[in-house]
Amino acid sequence: MNIRNAILTDIPALQELEQQCNPSPWSAAQLSSSINTLQPVWVIDQPEHGIIAMLVWQKLPDEAEIHLLNTHPAHRRQGYAQQLLEHLFQWAQQHHINRILLEVRASNYGALQLYKHNGFQRCGLRKNYYHNGEDAVLMEKPC
Repeated sequence: MNIRNAILTDIPALQELEQQCNPSPWSAAQLSSSINTLQPVWVIDQPEHGIIAMLVWQKLPDEAEIHLLNTHPAHRRQGYAQQLLEHLFQWAQQHHINRILLEVRASNYGALQLYKHNGFQRCGLRKNYYHNGEDAVLMEKPC
């Protein structure tokens, strides 16, 4: 398995993955901006399948915030999201990050379970956060 930093030529594959995973997908411009501003975008790239998972996150002074964590539907429940999270946890420990934050759709039970399993705790709710009026659950993990 190969976790690497995304590069601009990955944008079409990232956008395709985002469209398959996110009801409100990020645009190519948003993904490109993340890569151009050195906001970490990590991908799992398999030679036979291409990019099958990605993690977009941001480093804040003593925190990290997860923006996107996607796994291609055909490759879910095979540990790829877990591997990306573990990569982030190792990075956070090495860089003295105090906590990791995220928001997740209230209806995304699979993601909620994954985050809970990895030590994230609910710390708030954003009502009507998403375009369709769905709430966002705020979660944090102390490091």
